Amino acid sequence: MIQRIQTVYMFLAVVFTVLCLCMQIGTFSAADVSLLREYNLWLTDPIGMHHFTPWPLFAVLVLSASVGTCNIFLYTNRKMQARICSFNMLLILGWYILYAVFSQTLSSIIPDTVSFSFSPSIAASFPCIASILYIMARRAIISDEKLVRAADRIR
Repeated sequence: MIQRIQTVYMFLAVVFTVLCLCMQIGTFSAADVSLLREYNLWLTDPIGMHHFTPWPLFAVLVLSASVGTCNIFLYTNRKMQARICSFNMLLILGWYILYAVFSQTLSSIIPDTVSFSFSPSIAASFPCIASILYIMARRAIISDEKLVRAADRIR
């Protein structure tokens, strides 16, 4: 049944993932001047040029959002649905690892003479919220599976 609570959790997780795709996830700045703005697909420098260095971040979140959307409609196969929730949590963990790597290695674009700082935006926390929602969905799926097994034993 598509109206189960885990469907709501998975839908909200997909929404947070798509929101993170569309928003700025960090800023490289020096002395309160923005040097680079980081998005999931590109970096924008002060003159407006786009550098497509962090495209793997985009690819991981698109994969997570599309798998999560397909997972909503697998309500007849609860075991598979629980496994896909776990897979999405691993994808989001991979996104955070890539995010940390790109935040460290993108400093090579900025000249060494400039002292800069990196500040993540609020949108960088959206995949974490999505991961928590996937955990909640997985728990609800497992409890549904236990309930169905108990009902089968009674018959």
